[in-house]
Amino acid sequence: MAICRSRRRGGRPLLPSSIPFLRSNHLSLSLWYSDFKIYAFNYVLFRFGSAHSRFLKVWFSFGACFGVIALLILSVMLMWYSWGAISFKGGPFWFDNFFSPGRSISFLDFALLILSTLLSIAFHEFGHAIAAASEGLQIEYIAIFLAVLFPGALVALNPSSLENLSPFSSLRIYCAGIWHNIVLCLGCALTILCLPLLLCPLYTHGEGLVVLNVPKYSSLYSHVSPHDVILTVDGLRVTSTDDWFKILTRDKSQNIHKKGYCVPISWVEAGDILMAGNSNGECAQDFSPFRTLSCTNSSHFMSDKMDSLKHCLIAKDVIRLRNCGDTGEYCACSEEEVCMTPIEHPGMSWVEISYESPYRSSCGQLTPGLDPNPNQDQNPCSQSFVYIGDASFVAQSLRLSPYKPRLGLFLSLSMYIPYLMEKAIHSAFHVSLALAVVNCLPVSPNVIFIFKDLHNRSKLGLSNFIITRLQLRIAISFWRYITL
Repeated sequence: MAICRSRRRGGRPLLPSSIPFLRSNHLSLSLWYSDFKIYAFNYVLFRFGSAHSRFLKVWFSFGACFGVIALLILSVMLMWYSWGAISFKGGPFWFDNFFSPGRSISFLDFALLILSTLLSIAFHEFGHAIAAASEGLQIEYIAIFLAVLFPGALVALNPSSLENLSPFSSLRIYCAGIWHNIVLCLGCALTILCLPLLLCPLYTHGEGLVVLNVPKYSSLYSHVSPHDVILTVDGLRVTSTDDWFKILTRDKSQNIHKKGYCVPISWVEAGDILMAGNSNGECAQDFSPFRTLSCTNSSHFMSDKMDSLKHCLIAKDVIRLRNCGDTGEYCACSEEEVCMTPIEHPGMSWVEISYESPYRSSCGQLTPGLDPNPNQDQNPCSQSFVYIGDASFVAQSLRLSPYKPRLGLFLSLSMYIPYLMEKAIHSAFHVSLALAVVNCLPVSPNVIFIFKDLHNRSKLGLSNFIITRLQLRIAISFWRYITL
């Protein structure tokens, strides 16, 4: 995407106002490069830019200042990195996540990526066109092209007409696309922040996570179903997908205090008898290993059994018991109970998840206020289960939304609307930001034109050799960075 390009068969003079703007569009096809030239918008864009010239010049002056600052910052970062003065931890952040092994992209993600790219490019080129029109330049054409496998768009302007403008006027045109992409990013961010308020009449936000889809390969497939609402994870209330990922992917080894359960001594003794009958010393099926927690009110039994490495208990029964050991100071268990906590092996996590099913016909619609620690005896539609395994894998296996419909009508559709809106806005934000960053790089076409214009206008006598060497140095720095 670029502006101020001469045609491959030579530059054309600026279109005079007497020539009609209803020129037919033109399609050219070749093996390596194909484009579709559009002339229909020339007159509309020129009239709009001319009519609001004073405001647009001020608007794009901010964009020019932003573009120059961004160019300088990125150039210094790349040059500094190439000289070894700094090191970006983790390598190229925008390539690591996208090209990581095993990463897959769904059809929905691909469709949103295409739409976001079209929107970002259109907004980018619209900025160039309006900026040129505000300076009194008429557009030759708008082209959509495909170079090998890389799509793009450009606004074609006459180079000789640009040379008659002042340096800052030319800079406003060069930086207009970058500025519009940044404005689009800000608009997307503001929309995301205001989305709960905009959807408030039809949806509640922050009252749990609605399950949209549970793939069959997910370990939670037999526990939760679509339209269920996840309330807590390990006793912590989840109000957003960020909470969900943060809790499940946190490093539990850093937790100073362990969560335990007040287990009756009779249960522990029965589990020890069953484990004693097992020759390999492992817990039987449906049993999970537990160990005792050291407490200030430890019973005599607990002191005698402290050296025991593990006890086998039924997890689904244990999670219904009273909690203990959260503070690490007082267990709050009776003399007939002992505070016990599950044993977590490396790569295996014990995760307690509470959820409810408010949209099931047997439950009916529940009241809006959700209890972060639901009482299952009072609310039979609220349940809890324990997942033992790789928590980070489970975190990515569910499709969740923090928006809960106020009405139970057309659930399959109404639950997906906020999810699709959020996903589309996030996609547009990231694509537009990436497009702005790429066009700020010293090797982008826009910046190359700025360098050439600087050379042509410079009174310092900068030679082509110096300009080319500076661009080459920065290009090498960028290549070293992305191939690290």
